[in-house]
Parts: sequence; structure tokens; C-alpha cells
Amino acid sequence: MMKLIDKIKNHGHENEAAAAEKAIAERAAAEKAAAAAERKRERERGPRMHPELLELYEVTDHVLGVGTFATVKEIKLRSTGKSYALKIILKKTLQGKGAMLNTEISILSKVRHPNCVSLLELFDTEDAVYLVTDLAEGGELFEQLLKKGSYTEGDAARLVHEILLGVEYLHEMDIVHRDLKPENLLFCDKSDNATLMITDFGLSKVLTSGNDVLMTACGTPGYVAPEVLEQIGHGKPVDIWSVGVIAYTLLCGYTPFWGEDQASLFECIISGEYEYEEEYWKDISGLGKAFIDSLLVRPADKRPSATQALNHPWFRAMLEQDMVTPLSPADSVNLLPGVRKNFNARTAFKKAVRAVGLIRKMQSSGSSFGSGEDLHETEQVVVTSGKTTRPSSTLSFHDVVSAAVMTKKGLGLGATEEDDEENVEVDGVLANLTIKDQ
Repeated sequence: MMKLIDKIKNHGHENEAAAAEKAIAERAAAEKAAAAAERKRERERGPRMHPELLELYEVTDHVLGVGTFATVKEIKLRSTGKSYALKIILKKTLQGKGAMLNTEISILSKVRHPNCVSLLELFDTEDAVYLVTDLAEGGELFEQLLKKGSYTEGDAARLVHEILLGVEYLHEMDIVHRDLKPENLLFCDKSDNATLMITDFGLSKVLTSGNDVLMTACGTPGYVAPEVLEQIGHGKPVDIWSVGVIAYTLLCGYTPFWGEDQASLFECIISGEYEYEEEYWKDISGLGKAFIDSLLVRPADKRPSATQALNHPWFRAMLEQDMVTPLSPADSVNLLPGVRKNFNARTAFKKAVRAVGLIRKMQSSGSSFGSGEDLHETEQVVVTSGKTTRPSSTLSFHDVVSAAVMTKKGLGLGATEEDDEENVEVDGVLANLTIKDQ
């Protein structure tokens, strides 16, 4: 093929040569996409399952999730018909992460609490490990929350209270979660007052003594505690800090810390400086803000334990009536419109990141398409709007005019006649993203 291209070029047919080169590039991209799709299908099919597993459970075709190391499917216990989650982990994909898996299995097998996902059974074969866990059918915290018709400070207090009940139990077991964030908080079902459950213990650690200090830097930017970033040793207080960030986010829809890039974001977290912007916090009680302030403190030994945090006056004030009536008082302020705008703006920019990343890959390869596995979220995407620059992971709605991929109508932003534009920088490449009304 290359000889043919050279021959055409030698005869001055540059256009034909360019077309041939493009065809080669597109063929290579197509082959790459096909290979990626086949790998995904292989993960979804999984290896030959353990016979005892198949005897006890019916494995459905419902795939709950597909990740780098595992596929999660819904299964049903044959004797009762009750649904559970089956996590299928291919051993060949672990590549030296066996110790992390062993830690997760060890922790899951010990955990037995309504606010924590538990491991029920484990099956091991030559090719894979199968973990049967509770099935949290209600979805992620914000995914379910944003579907509500009304959402108040009392509702937020109930959710934070449930998270702390789970954290209290884990800490009593000397387990530090180390990656508490909304994505790792799932509702057990889709009912209005479903129990919230802590999941994903992949980064968790069991302390060997009360004075044990952990040194490995881990967690999620935006939710990670300052002592983790400073690498001065950490323990149970890192989970309390994360609960503080989650509580803040539940009340306004965006996280308290931000920066122009990852370094400045981490500097902001280490400084511990944040604010309550009047537009979004005017209807939040002083007790609510005081509760957050009590958790987002440094040094770490100044933070309350989970038990102490559960005794904060905010919970007594917000949940006293809820103990009788699960829903918050009817005259409470509905926070959902503001929370939805702020959270959806952040979500939309995450989708914009994927779009820009795909564009960059196509430009570099000369291809007009890419495979699904080429789409991955860049850690730091800087979004500039007016005088404010923030990473997409900590965007507040008032910092952005609009977001790519999702339309203004879809976000309920109050569409105008003119298109809105935002500049999104990915790894130094600036892309202008425009949203048009539908």
C-alpha cells in the first residue's frame, strides 16, 4: 500500500495520495475500535463461572457497570428471587493490584451495617474472583436526589446523618474508608426515604492500632483531606473531612474548594479556606454552617469523631420533627433548584471534557471517529468565565454561563436568544464550546 502511495506521489497526484493515507488511518482506527469493542464484550461475558455460584444464583443479563478491572451484574438468589450484585474481577487485569483486592475483600467480609454495602459470598476460580454483595438499586446519591420534587436542609441533614452512622461503624471497626464522595454513596432502593449506603472500599485500610498512621496519598480531588496532600500521616479524621465536603455539596450543589489547576486546588484545600456565598447559602441555618465548620478544620486532631459529629445540635434541630414525620416540614425552603443548577453545570462540563478529549485524539490520529475506550475524563479542566477560573470538579453554577453537550433547556438555565460560549482548556489545548438552543 505504501509503495502505491509513493508511486502516485511520484506522478504528481497529491490528492490521491492524501486520500489513500486517510483511508489507511481510518482503517487503523476502525480496527482499534473493533478490538476495543471486543475487549469490552469479553469483560461483559466474563470467564466460565464457578459451578456453585450458578447453582445458587441466576446470573441475569443486566449489567450494572463495566470498569477497568471488573464487571458488575445483577444476580438473583434462586431460593428467594432476591437480587444481589455480582462483581466479576478478571485476575489477568489486576496486574500487581492483588493486595488491594485482598484488602477490599477482607473489609467487605467484616462489614455488617445498614449504611454500608456488605460482602455476602465469594467464589474463586482460576481466571476470576466473584464477589456477591448487597445490591443498592437506588443509584448514586445525587442521581436520585435530583429527581426529587422538593429537597430541604432537613433532607440534607438526614442524609449526612446516615453517612455518619456508617462512618461511625467503620471507625469502631478501625476501618478508614479514605474515598468518601457522592459517587460512593448509593441508595438501597428507589423509595423516597431509602437508606443511604457507603460502597467502594478499594482504598480503605484497617488500622492495626489506635495510633496507626497511614502515609499513602489517595482519595479524590475536592474531597481529600489536607493531611493526605501534605503526606504527614493520616487516619480516621480524613473521613470526617470528606463528610464535611459532602455536607457542603449537599446544601449548595458544588464543593467548597477550588483552584485554577490541580496544584492551586490542593493549595486551597491545605489552606482550609472556603466561603458561603450569599446567593446559595442565604436560606441555610447557622447551625448547618457551624456543623460544616466543625468538620472542615485543621489540624486533623481538632476534628470531632463520627460519634461526636452525630451529636451536633444541627441534627437535633433538623431531625427532631423528622423522627415523627420522615419528610422535612412543609414550610422549609426548597433547595433543589439551586442545587440542581450547580450540580448539573459541573456534570455538563465533565461531558464537555470527554468531548474535547475525543476531538484531540481524532485530530492527532487524523481519524474522524474514536472508540468508546478513548473517552476518559481529564483530571484538571480549567473553565474560564469572566474573572473566575475553576476546575470543572469544583464548579459553581454562577461561574459558568453554559456547558457543552447538554442544552440550556435541558439544564433549565433560562435560555436566551443568543448562543453562549465557554473556553475549555484540556492539557493546554483551548477549545471553544458553543451551545445552541434546540
